[in-house]
Amino acid sequence: MSTTDTGKWRHTSPLAAIFYFGKIYQDIAKNAVQSLAPLFAFLVAYQGDLMGKIIFGGGTFIAATVVLSVLRYWFFRYKIADDSILIREGVIRKTQLDIKFDRIQAINTQQSIIYRAFDLVTVKFDTAGSAKQEGHLPAIKTALADSLKERIRRESRGREILLDSEDKDEAPPTDKTILQLDAGDMLRIGLSSNRALVFLVFLGPVIESLSQDIEENIDESAVASAIEAGQFSLSSGLGFGLMIVFGFLTFMVFASIIGAFLRYHNYVLVSGSGVLRSTGGLLTRHEHSVNFAKIQSVFATQTPALRLFGRLRLRVNQASSGRPGHSRHFVIPLCETDQLPSIAEDIFGDEFQSADLNPRTGDYTRISPRYMRSRIILTGVLPALAVTGLILLIGGLYALILLLWIPMNALLVWTVYKKYGFRVAQDGMMLRRGFLGYRVVAFVHRKVQRISVTQTIPQKRKGLATLRIYLASGSIKLPYIDFEMAKQLRDYVLYKVESSQLAWH
Repeated sequence: MSTTDTGKWRHTSPLAAIFYFGKIYQDIAKNAVQSLAPLFAFLVAYQGDLMGKIIFGGGTFIAATVVLSVLRYWFFRYKIADDSILIREGVIRKTQLDIKFDRIQAINTQQSIIYRAFDLVTVKFDTAGSAKQEGHLPAIKTALADSLKERIRRESRGREILLDSEDKDEAPPTDKTILQLDAGDMLRIGLSSNRALVFLVFLGPVIESLSQDIEENIDESAVASAIEAGQFSLSSGLGFGLMIVFGFLTFMVFASIIGAFLRYHNYVLVSGSGVLRSTGGLLTRHEHSVNFAKIQSVFATQTPALRLFGRLRLRVNQASSGRPGHSRHFVIPLCETDQLPSIAEDIFGDEFQSADLNPRTGDYTRISPRYMRSRIILTGVLPALAVTGLILLIGGLYALILLLWIPMNALLVWTVYKKYGFRVAQDGMMLRRGFLGYRVVAFVHRKVQRISVTQTIPQKRKGLATLRIYLASGSIKLPYIDFEMAKQLRDYVLYKVESSQLAWH
């Protein structure tokens, strides 16, 4: 079936049991203690030797998950209505989801090697509601998935046309390729990840300490005998431990690079028909998409490693349920600085033409220098004095060395302050901050849900305030700006929200 027929309750392919099998183990991994406690208690009470218990328990556990996967497939039904998708599922507790087309934020697909052989995909619908309102269509035909995606996007475009009062005869939109990533980019993604950053931080000290340890503990005769025997042994347990650490960190880097290939191999980012869509993956092909109208904000991040490569990482935020850990992101893992204007133009269109996601360009207005004084006192002076006073009673005058934290903290705070800034345009705003790297967030005014101006007692004395902007994807804080400017920004943003004829979602 290649079209989105309506009015009939349907099964998916029996291979959907594979999807549920993996989902069961994902749920077990999230709640391992609660999930495995009954099995552990049963094995303790079960009579027999240890190996017999392990074989019996493991076999029973795998058999139970297989049976549950098949049952979940059997009780799964879906129906495509005129304006929604209905899903019924559940073995013991029955549930029904009614996912309206106009509530769908994004349509994502996954295609594993097995599904690829049978021309099947798993479709996931991200909505503006809670995680419980998200739906899956596992193991449906690729043609049906494409037809369903096109139908939802076509109806979304139809609603946008109804909101537009202009009547123009335009050519049908075509997809435009924004960027493609090659094998070299996979290496850059892996090396710029957090695991690789840990490796680079520890690499220098490990090599230096290891070389000193070897030099101090291995004499020339040991080196000569090692060469003759074709073996090399460390005479120090510390050296061996450093080798283990070095090997572990190296493994983390290789794992990060392999993970980049598995997730982003042949990554392609395209835009068209009001949708930003990416495809990529080595074993499992992932297709993620987001409607431009659903985008709340865009984050551009440049870590020190990414700066070395001359690249940035983008994160497009959608409306979330408001619960921590349930935010929805569309990630562009790597892009060059000269590609940022094209991406910003596709995302914001004519509404925010001055959007600039490059953190190293543009004239940003700095926050008040009073920010440094407040942070130095709260995170530097007070903790250093308190800890030094406590240890001084036990360790003597050596505790005074802890006071060095004050100038170190002052340097860190000054670095953060120097990168803190904001830019306000007619239809949007950009905020920049960072420590070792940079992060820029851009959004249009009409997406703002709420905005507040608050003052602490020290801020009130100096005529300063903190501006907090609430979007459907989260909140953004702009501290230590002029109080009058904060009120003007608040009033202007609220005016743009109230006067806009476009929907926020």
